Amino acid sequence: MAKTLTVLTGGGHAAGLNAGIAGVIDKAKEKGWRVYGALDGWKGVVEDTFVNLTNYDAMSLVNKGGSILGSSRVRPTPDEVAQSIKKRNIDALIAMGGEDTLGTLWNVYSEYKLPVVGWPKTMDNDLSQTYFTIGYPTAITVASHAVAKSFDAACTHARVAIAVIFGRHTDWVAAGTGVFGNADLVVPAEKSCTLDKICEKIESLFNERKKSFGGGFAVMVVAEGARISGLESHVREQEKELDEYGHVKLDPNLLASYLTSAIKERTRQMFGSPIGTAPIVLTYELRNGSPVWIDMEFGYKLGMKCVEMLDSEDVGKVAAIKKENEKLTIGSAPLEEAVKVRKVEVEGLFDYENLCPHPSFLEYAKPFMGKANEKSINMVDKNLLVR
Repeated sequence: MAKTLTVLTGGGHAAGLNAGIAGVIDKAKEKGWRVYGALDGWKGVVEDTFVNLTNYDAMSLVNKGGSILGSSRVRPTPDEVAQSIKKRNIDALIAMGGEDTLGTLWNVYSEYKLPVVGWPKTMDNDLSQTYFTIGYPTAITVASHAVAKSFDAACTHARVAIAVIFGRHTDWVAAGTGVFGNADLVVPAEKSCTLDKICEKIESLFNERKKSFGGGFAVMVVAEGARISGLESHVREQEKELDEYGHVKLDPNLLASYLTSAIKERTRQMFGSPIGTAPIVLTYELRNGSPVWIDMEFGYKLGMKCVEMLDSEDVGKVAAIKKENEKLTIGSAPLEEAVKVRKVEVEGLFDYENLCPHPSFLEYAKPFMGKANEKSINMVDKNLLVR
């Protein structure tokens, strides 16, 4: 009798999930296995809502955004998962997600030793044991394009362009956006900084550019989880209750608003006149839409790898991207280690003193992002002034 496996997508969506589902379907079909999809992540497992994906047109999925299966942040107990799998005679389970989803998967495996494997999804890039996570290249591609274009407003109107982006606890998205969007400074989440320090950096940039272009401007990236001394908290008061995974809700729009007001007031106090701002908030844009090619390709390959791992009984692990010399390959890693949060600070890829990614970050990202474009400033040179 053919094996029956189920696949689910949990947590926040990220580009490449459907490519992963396609890889699972194609490889399972090759082996003659049945594939079920649990609707809305772990919620579908607990509530016994599955769809049959065995004969689904997998190749119609690979370039689609979101997840055809839906998602949720439901956190089941290992008992609930084990009972549901037994009820449906499911032989194996693949969970696609980040720290929370895969953490739940690890709990299920450690308690029941069920045949499970993980697939590394998170635009935050903060899972360990994989070179990058699916969704991250798309997120920083989208964010960096928006940041690079924000130089137009900053240059034209002598302002500080402020781009607030997703990134609660780690600086992978902020750093990647800063590097590939050529931002002048990046306000991180992993370490706190002061409003005065940010304004001093802005003043220095403005003074330097006034000499060359006759007017100052700057572009800054700010992580959603930034802790800025001297700035009002942007935790939503009505949502201080924690979700099932212990996360409090941040409001990036509030952060942009508070930072805009604070920069204007602080620069007025420091320099005699306020510096204007041009804020943008990038949130679900980083999750939505078709994946870039690298997310599509490796998402699909990781889906296929998950089925191969189940077939070879390489379970209790996560399919992972490895870097061997200059080549990216597909391998596996222990789930218990993979769910540990990976910090940028530990990797030494960010200069927290100067509020900018370290040059080594570009080398880290080059295998999946390529080279960064040079900064483009569309301003006439001050040397052309008529004397």
